[in-house]
Amino acid sequence: MNAGQRFASRLLAATSAIALSLVLGSCGAAADLAIRADRSALLSMRVDVPAAVEARIRQFAASGTASAGGEVPLFNAGAVAASVRARGIVVDESAVSGPRSYRGAFRVADLDTLLAGDRRLAEALEYRHGTGWASLRLSLRRGSAAAIAGLFPGIDPDLLEALQPPALYDNPVTVAEYRSMLAGLLGTAAVQAIDGLGIAVTMRTPGPIIESSGVAPSRSDRTRAEFSVRALDALVLEHPVEFFIKWEQR
Repeated sequence: MNAGQRFASRLLAATSAIALSLVLGSCGAAADLAIRADRSALLSMRVDVPAAVEARIRQFAASGTASAGGEVPLFNAGAVAASVRARGIVVDESAVSGPRSYRGAFRVADLDTLLAGDRRLAEALEYRHGTGWASLRLSLRRGSAAAIAGLFPGIDPDLLEALQPPALYDNPVTVAEYRSMLAGLLGTAAVQAIDGLGIAVTMRTPGPIIESSGVAPSRSDRTRAEFSVRALDALVLEHPVEFFIKWEQR
């Protein structure tokens, strides 16, 4: 493997670690989750890495190589698609939309089947239903968030060891303490970029929402709710990230 190939390989591995952003937040992420009455679900998402964070990722990846690698996309859309398909999820789209952006669209045929076949994912996500109702609960705690990491293949263990995200390592530090550590690793500019980032999820249900916590229900549309979390809060999980919605369902 030549220097350019080694760079590309390590860059994608490094990005996979940072790209825990979908739940752990080193990027800006927006997602739309639509749940249907037949227990299927549609998920679309977009992830954008700030320029300052991108520069530091590339420096990690370029260590020991001669390549600057500026044109190598940060996300391996094919690898993400293959990993998601392995869970029985249909991939409608998995693509890079720029050197530091990713977009994806996925379909779950049956939430019951998906969670029954993935015990670790079921520890973080609970879908229940009964006569006239259904509900969804997300509960991410230190350690349990690792269930989501399986969606991102090629995570570099050395990079994870260096970053030590408390959400994965059950490291009992505060957000302030971890922010200080990141500033030493990534630099002030990158950490300041992360400060302004968050993860926002719009959830749509097949019937009116009748009970909720940890979300902001829409005042104009009773079938829609918004969930958001700051990037650093998601990286550290000093406090659990949780939400619950329950809706009428025929």
